[in-house]
Order: sequence, then C-alpha cells, then structure tokens
Amino acid sequence: MDVAVAGVGIAGAFVLRGLKGSLEVLGIDKREKLGYPVECGEIIPTKKEMKVLLPNLEDYSLFNIPKRFESNRTKEVHFILPNGRTYEIDFEFHVVERDKMIQTIAEESGHELMLKTRIKGLRGDKLITERGEIDAEVIVASDGPNSRLAKALNLPKREFSPAKQYVMRGVECDEDVVYMYIGREISPGAYAWIIPKGDGVANVGIGFRPEYSNKGDTIVRALDRFVREYPYSSQFLKKAEVVSGIGAVVPVDLPVERAVYGNVLFAGDSASMVISHVGGGIPPSMVAGDAAAKVINGYFDGNAELEEYDRLWKRYLYQPLMNAYYLKRLWDRFSDSDERITRILSLASDADMGKILRCRIPAKIRLISPLLPIVEKFI
Repeated sequence: MDVAVAGVGIAGAFVLRGLKGSLEVLGIDKREKLGYPVECGEIIPTKKEMKVLLPNLEDYSLFNIPKRFESNRTKEVHFILPNGRTYEIDFEFHVVERDKMIQTIAEESGHELMLKTRIKGLRGDKLITERGEIDAEVIVASDGPNSRLAKALNLPKREFSPAKQYVMRGVECDEDVVYMYIGREISPGAYAWIIPKGDGVANVGIGFRPEYSNKGDTIVRALDRFVREYPYSSQFLKKAEVVSGIGAVVPVDLPVERAVYGNVLFAGDSASMVISHVGGGIPPSMVAGDAAAKVINGYFDGNAELEEYDRLWKRYLYQPLMNAYYLKRLWDRFSDSDERITRILSLASDADMGKILRCRIPAKIRLISPLLPIVEKFI
C-alpha cells in the first residue's frame, strides 16, 4: 500500500477523505461498524465559531457540516457552577451523528476499508495487525488515546480523564442550549454535560478524574447522582430513560511536540490533539486528519516531506491547544473544592466565560495568574 490509516475515527476518516484517489490506501479499524459505539458528546462548533477558535486555519470549509450529519444545532452554552449560578454564552454548535459522519466520509472517500481488525503495533516500518503485516510507505496513527502505535514507538504516556455517557430520551431541556456543569459531587476535576440531540433525546455524561474525587467515589455513582439527584441537572431528567451507555477516556494533556516519526504520522487523540479544558476532540481531529492528507499527497507528488505535517498542524492547532491546557491546569488548582472554584469563577463575567470556551485567556486571568500563590490563600 501507499498509505495505511490505522484507526478510522474522526481523524482517520478525514485522512481518507483528503487522500487522492490515485493512491493505494487502506483504512483499518477494530470496529465492525465505524464510529460505533459513540464515545463523545457529538458537538462541533459552527464555522463562525471555528474562525475564532482556530484563527490560523487556512480553509474553514471543513466546518461546513452537511445537514445529513446534523441532529440538532444549538445556540447557547449554559455553564452552571456548583451553587447554581449560570453563565449564558452565545455559542453555536452542530450536534452531529458522529457514527454516521465517520461511516459516510470513510466510505465516500473510495478507499479500501478493513474492519474488525485490531492494530497490534509496528515491526520496523511495517504495520502489524491481527490479520498480518501491512507494508505501507506511509502510516497514519489515528488509533485513539490508547494508541498501539504510540506504545510501539515508546512515546510518553499522556494524561487521560475517564468519561461515561448515557444517551437518554424523554429529556426536558431547552434544545437550543448545551448545558455544562462543574462540581466535585458530579464531575471531579472535569465537567458534566447535557447535549440535546433533538426530539427529547440527549447525550448526558460526565468526566471523572479520580485524583479529585471523594474517597471511594466512582464514575458510575457520580453519573447516577448527576442524573437522579443533582438539582441543576435532574430537573431536566425526571422523565428520561437511558437508551444506551458508554465509557471512554479523553486525553487532557499537552499536545505532542512532534507527530512525525519516520514514516508514521500521528493525528487526533493519539497525539493528544484535544481542547483539553473541555475535552473537545472532534474539531482538532478533523483539522489534523485533513492536514496529514495534504502533506501525504504532496509527499507522493514529490513536492513535500512528511515532516511538513508537524509544521502544518502546529500552525493550525498548537496555540489554541496550549491555551486550553493552560486553562485546564489553572482549573486543576481549585478542583479539590467546590467552594474555592465557585469563588474564583465568581470573578468572571459571561464575556470572560465566552473567551474561555473559545480557548482565549481573559485579561483578568493573565493578571491574576502570577499572584495565584497569594490568591489561593484567600480563596
């Protein structure tokens, strides 16, 4: 093969989408049905929002999300503190059918797919699967946060946050709003969400970092509290029933400094290309997959080296992802106490929270940061 795409999630699907039809390409995935089960909240900011989030991106047409993939479009984000204070932020999301999106994009690429096949690692420059060895000139490692190819290359382990989500029906919330909650009782060290998919169906889930939780607490117990007991979320879920559930891990670490290793290019979650303070993985994976495809096309045309991919994805993604990690680390300093995080966030306005959601660091945070050791004594 010219190119083997190891893992066909969002990043892998966008690699397949961008690679030329003249190339011999094989997409490999462990699933029988691409994109299923869904392991995320299924939200993508609209193109208008992406122009703010990723100001150095050259082509925003990636974010012209076709209606056929969209189950809902929301207009606001409501960010709810542990004491119930709510920030209302104008922010538009596509709520997508992620599995359908991945399947369709991968199939319409015209490239060959090998499903129900697990990636095992590397042997020299060759990709090893449970079906045997694949000799490809270029390998794209888009095999998720627990990347077998990262392990094969002895790359440093990344920090993850466990997450658990229900799809629920009978949800009675404003379907124009994405709800985001913080609180140690429901989502220690992370946040919880209600994301309406339309017609009373919603993705309802939590992140859960055990190091910030109460002793003996578990992600299952915390999600059930969020659904059944927590006053600011359970009010929408009184008549709701669980349709399905899924657990996953979300990278919440710095992006990799380097994503090209010989003939292997890392894209998406495998490279910790995630908006870590909110766990947003779909947009960076779309951008990284498309960038990898552009470079690989140039490589086979003889006018680009694979190392160009590191320059390209960093131009598009690096600073926003670094800002997100800065905000996440700042958040971590107060996540051991709902009272402390409520007090520190009470200093923020709706406009500040809008900037934070868009991976911008508000001026007051930049001013306060050098004084944090002092501020923490009084918060």
